[in-house]
Amino acid sequence: MQNRLKSPVVWTSVTAQVLSLMVLLGVFDVGLSDAVKNAVAAALQLLVVLGVLNNPTDSSSF
Repeated sequence: MQNRLKSPVVWTSVTAQVLSLMVLLGVFDVGLSDAVKNAVAAALQLLVVLGVLNNPTDSSSF
């Protein structure tokens, strides 16, 4: 568990999840179209997936 908490990939995925939720809930209302908001949310969710799939105990991972 300690290795996972020290991994920058895990913290990137946690940050991306929080930002994604904020974008989808409208906390950041910068006048973007729905298509752009969805694209940003999709990119952030991709970072979340990479963080979930990451194994910091394996030397061949990020």
